[in-house]
Amino acid sequence: MAVPADLVLMIRPADTADKVVLQNFDALQHAFKKNEVQAVVFEQDAADSIDAIFPSCWLTTLPDRTVAVLPMYRRDRRQEKRDDILEYLRKYFLVNDIEDWSEFEVDGFFLEGTASMVMDHEHKLIYACLSQRTHTAMLEKFAAAHQYKAIAFYATDTSGKFLLHTNRMLCLGSDFALLCEEAFADDMDLMAVKQLLLSTGYRIIPFSYDQLEAFMGNAFFCVNANGKAFLFLSETAELTKEQEEAISASATIVSVPMSAIEHVGGASVGSIVAPVFIPIA
Repeated sequence: MAVPADLVLMIRPADTADKVVLQNFDALQHAFKKNEVQAVVFEQDAADSIDAIFPSCWLTTLPDRTVAVLPMYRRDRRQEKRDDILEYLRKYFLVNDIEDWSEFEVDGFFLEGTASMVMDHEHKLIYACLSQRTHTAMLEKFAAAHQYKAIAFYATDTSGKFLLHTNRMLCLGSDFALLCEEAFADDMDLMAVKQLLLSTGYRIIPFSYDQLEAFMGNAFFCVNANGKAFLFLSETAELTKEQEEAISASATIVSVPMSAIEHVGGASVGSIVAPVFIPIA
C-alpha cells in the first residue's frame, strides 16, 4: 500500500501567464481547498519559464524527513530551484536533512524528482522508466542512499520515443495502480512490474496509449486532513466505466480542467504538485 501525502507544495504561474493557464491552476488549487487537502502555494518567479510551475521535477521529500534537490536535464530549468522554498520547508516542517544532488548535472547525470520516480514509500520501492532525464546510475545512487530498491525499465510513447517521465505512465493510489501497460518497451519488464505491484497489494487498473496522451497517468493521489482519499486528474483523461468504478472503490475522483497547462507545459496534475511527506513543525 502507498503512503499517501496529505499536503502539497505548488507554484502558481506568474500573472503575466496565459489567462487560461492561470484559470487551470486556480481550478486545481480550488479543488484542493474544497476537498480539504492542504496546499502551500508559492508564486512563480517572473524570470522563469512556465515550466517552473512543475516543482516535482527538482523537489522531492521523503518520509524519513529528507528534502532532496535533484539534478535536472535542461540547463534553462535549473534556475527554478529555489532557496526560499527550501528555507520555508526547513522553518515550518520537521526536516532532518536537505540534500542537494545538483552537482551531478555537471557530469550529465539526471533524476527529475517524482516525475522520474514513482515511489512506494511503504515498501521502499522506486519505479522508473529510463530516459535522458532519468539515468540508471543516478537512480541507483539515490535509491541506495535511502535504502530503496530501484525498478528500472524502458517505456515509449505512441511515436516510439522513450517516455521522459515515469509519472506519465504510472500513478500509485492506496491500493491501486494506474498503469499504461502498452507503453512498456519489453514484455518481461511489464511482467516483472505487474508481479511486483500485485505482490505489494495493488490492484492494477490499466489505461491505454490514448489515455496516456490525455495525461491519465499524470494523476495525483492524496488524502485530506480527515483521511479521506482522492485522485485528482485532468478532465482530458476520459475514464471508462470500469476504470471509474475501480478507482472509486478506494478514492473520490476529482477531475480538473488542465488542458491549457498540458498544452504549454506537456504535463498535468501529478507534475504540478510536489507532495510533502514531512510533518509540520
